[in-house]
Amino acid sequence: MSQMILTLLCLSLMTACFAADESPKSAHFQVSDAEGLLAAVSKLPNEGGTINLLPGTYKIRDTILIKQKSQVCLIGSGWNTRIEKQGDGDAIVFEGSCWSCWVRNLRIVGDPKAKTGSGVVFRKGEWSGINVIDYCHFEGFPESGVRFEGDPKTPFSSNTVSNCWFTNNMGDQLYSRANNDFYITGNQFGAGGGRNPRSGCVLDHSSAGSYTLNYHWGNVVALRLGPGANFNRIENNRFEQSRESGIVIGDPKAGDASLLNIITGNTIHTNSEFNKGKFPAVIAYDAIDTTFCQNQIFSWDSNSQRHSDGLVLDRGCKTWIVKDNIFRHHVGKAVVYDKKAGHIVKDNMSE
Repeated sequence: MSQMILTLLCLSLMTACFAADESPKSAHFQVSDAEGLLAAVSKLPNEGGTINLLPGTYKIRDTILIKQKSQVCLIGSGWNTRIEKQGDGDAIVFEGSCWSCWVRNLRIVGDPKAKTGSGVVFRKGEWSGINVIDYCHFEGFPESGVRFEGDPKTPFSSNTVSNCWFTNNMGDQLYSRANNDFYITGNQFGAGGGRNPRSGCVLDHSSAGSYTLNYHWGNVVALRLGPGANFNRIENNRFEQSRESGIVIGDPKAGDASLLNIITGNTIHTNSEFNKGKFPAVIAYDAIDTTFCQNQIFSWDSNSQRHSDGLVLDRGCKTWIVKDNIFRHHVGKAVVYDKKAGHIVKDNMSE
């Protein structure tokens, strides 16, 4: 009996070894200049591969296009690995169904004279997902550092953006449309030198995601949530020094409702920076069943900087829970809301 078991085990191991030998090996390239990078991308098989970029500056005029390929990894050697996009257009585009791709340890820089273009873009993909952008610096693009351009009929899923810096990208520094189950954490969205990005991040029709431990400063609006963004957790972030509001939920003109979002544990401070007392710290439109708890709203220097109001629940907002927040340093009210809209507002601290 023992001899039979041993024989079966040996046959099983031999079969596994033969299967491993017959499986295709993943492509692997190491490059040191732009020409080598473009050549490596052109040689990637459909099943993907890894391109390691050595330290240096990679100046590109044409977009690096990765089309209908999965498990592609672009790995730099840190922020001393610098991809410079020259002229208009995007730097890196993943087009079509792209799964399990990585962009990591890179600095990707836009052309200050360009009119269009973003750093990394995912577009035209059916159900593209499980992609990771990690430890990258996106700087100076006229549009976005990163864009997920999903289709609400076939949304992206389970993409991660973590531990990245977004500075001076002049549109929405991180734009996420129809990109569900996302994980956006530990990023910084900032601006300086008189530049004012439209948004730190936009979550447009992007739902069931986690947005946590992100830090925003110097944007016109730090976070735009919605329209049509549902079931998200917005927690433990810093939304500060915005030119207008820290958070805008929904579309001020019109748009789909946003449902059942949880906004908790955030500091939302020193906003309305260029117009003292003009903009609220947070304003919402068409937002329903939202939980807004344990947030702090204040200003670093209340003598020179105040919000108009702490939280404004405007057109179409219904049945919020607003509880255990701290509202300070506003010229108007802590919470502006329709008392007939079913909101529960209690146990908040306010001046």
